[in-house]
Amino acid sequence: MKKKAEILVVDDDPDITDSLKIILESHDFTVRTASNGKEAIEALEDQIPDLMILDIMMATDTEGFDLAYDLKENPKFKNLPIIMLTSFLEKVREEGPGNFAYILGEQWPAHWLFEKPLDTNRLLDKIDDILNESP
Repeated sequence: MKKKAEILVVDDDPDITDSLKIILESHDFTVRTASNGKEAIEALEDQIPDLMILDIMMATDTEGFDLAYDLKENPKFKNLPIIMLTSFLEKVREEGPGNFAYILGEQWPAHWLFEKPLDTNRLLDKIDDILNESP
């Protein structure tokens, strides 16, 4: 029997984590959740998932971005696929790019970015693509 892929969902919005957990579990994934960067690190230290879905803006506007960047710099986690979620693009449009120069000026620590509200079919397709890629 094939092992279920495990996904760690990190978002400070319980509606997002709860809905993603329901959607992902209904597609036969094992799901763990965390509501901030500290909880995410604890969950990662406990067990590295097959993939992480990470919100950019949590306690700070860059908490998820900073976490992803730190993980990519750590040899233990550098190969962990990370899909980033954000309302960031809308916030940049509303507030202007100056407030987000730190994020905009950095190399992104994830290859996949989904804007909220999520198109869950696209997200599920991307998760399947990532998990089915050859290592």
